Amino acid sequence: MNARQIAQVIARTCGDLYSLGLLFTYSNPCVNDVEGIEHVSWPTQGSGSAMSHPFGTLEQYADWLRQGEFTCLLFDYSLIRASYECIGNTVVGHSLLYWPCPIGFELEAESLGDICDGIEMCVASPLRASEVCGLTMRTPMRFDFDPDRESDNHPLVHLHTQFDDTRIGVQETMSFPSFIKKILRTFYRDKWEKHPQIEALHEQQFDHNDSSYDPPAHWLQISWR
Repeated sequence: MNARQIAQVIARTCGDLYSLGLLFTYSNPCVNDVEGIEHVSWPTQGSGSAMSHPFGTLEQYADWLRQGEFTCLLFDYSLIRASYECIGNTVVGHSLLYWPCPIGFELEAESLGDICDGIEMCVASPLRASEVCGLTMRTPMRFDFDPDRESDNHPLVHLHTQFDDTRIGVQETMSFPSFIKKILRTFYRDKWEKHPQIEALHEQQFDHNDSSYDPPAHWLQISWR
């Protein structure tokens, strides 16, 4: 699959999930060519805030919402970011992030601004914010496929969680529908059982740079099988 086909799959999957009431909002992805590599990602509105705050902080979550730097928000305001890098029909990298909303609301939020306001309240004073929202502090999970940096300490496909320098080896790359299915079935079993349409989402296969590298002993690994 090429970059534009992957972008179409992401947009179609988000549309299907939104129609089932499983998304709060979503953005159709865009494709940009950077020095011969086509990048599929969200339509960034700002200058990019990926490194503005440490990994997993409330400020980082809020910045991504303010700048529109996400693929979609689930119905519970959990954040999904999906980006792919392609050369022709070959995927040469991806980053797939699931971040459970780090705060819980007493009342439903009506806009992205409401969510950001809640985060700012919790940062300023969790005690004062408690009547409106409260901290849950659940860690993001980011699955990266990064062949260019593969080494003994940097598995080909890996999971970042808790700390940016944490890299747990992962069995294989994922298409966007595969990623969404794993998130929904693992963390939202009631929604999975209520909406059999989710399992029916087509999981496209794509060509990608591969390697026979296996993480060394005493390294946590994740297998989908």
